[in-house]
Amino acid sequence: MYSKDDIRHQELVKQGEQLEHLLQSTDHSEQDKQAALMDYLNLLNSERASDLGITFTARMLERITAAFEAHPTADLAVDQLYTCLLLQQFHSMQFDSWRAHPAIEKCQNALTMLEAEGRWSDCLRYCQDTANTYAEIHFWPEALAYSSRAYTSMRELLKQDVKVLENGELLDLSDSAFSVITCALHTADGVTPETEAILQKDLGSEGYAAVYAEAKDATDSEPVTDPVEQTAEYLAIRMELEEKIDEALEHERGYYDYCKEYWMAKRMILRSDYGIRWKSPIVLNPNEEFH
Repeated sequence: MYSKDDIRHQELVKQGEQLEHLLQSTDHSEQDKQAALMDYLNLLNSERASDLGITFTARMLERITAAFEAHPTADLAVDQLYTCLLLQQFHSMQFDSWRAHPAIEKCQNALTMLEAEGRWSDCLRYCQDTANTYAEIHFWPEALAYSSRAYTSMRELLKQDVKVLENGELLDLSDSAFSVITCALHTADGVTPETEAILQKDLGSEGYAAVYAEAKDATDSEPVTDPVEQTAEYLAIRMELEEKIDEALEHERGYYDYCKEYWMAKRMILRSDYGIRWKSPIVLNPNEEFH
């Protein structure tokens, strides 16, 4: 959170207000608007003003979402997804990525429209980044859903003989399958027969086996987590749990050894408020060092 210099903070707020007026004005070209927007977002990022970034992009997303709901177009859908990614990035800077979940949910219709219209490159970037957001906070069912949609987007692009995106990213179906399998291995059901059949058909039996083995090795090398995190009881209260942990930590996250205080608060809240017995990674991995 940007709080070191109140004067600079107010300057950034004023710049954001001026930018909002510019973006809604009809007196400037779209090119000028996009340039001004990127300059401001880069400024917030360079000054680590994540709180202002969250406020600004949340308001922008609200306006775009309202416009999309009133007159759904592919261009507005792209704008909505792009703005949602910006919001996710600023939340990640504050170590509270779970707070982006409601906004992501509201973007479902926009993503579905783009998939229906075959805007696969737009879908791919959004789904990859959103899957990473969910994986970062161990919301594995959601991470699996978006990594699977990213895989579908990549497969459709490769069918069209698109091998490189405009940003220079090379399309690799094996890498995308690795993400799907990794997320699936962190869920209660694991890799379902349906998912396995799709991946085997695309990669071949040997190719699938190689990617699966790589993902399994990577997963097995990670610190052990409590299986209770895969239960329906736990999954149902994750958002509420994070809110309570945030309050217990007085909204301070990301400092050295923060994870230990986070896990202590999490264990106590799960036990006292939900009757869930949960073991932290420190307990389950006594030979690992965490900071």
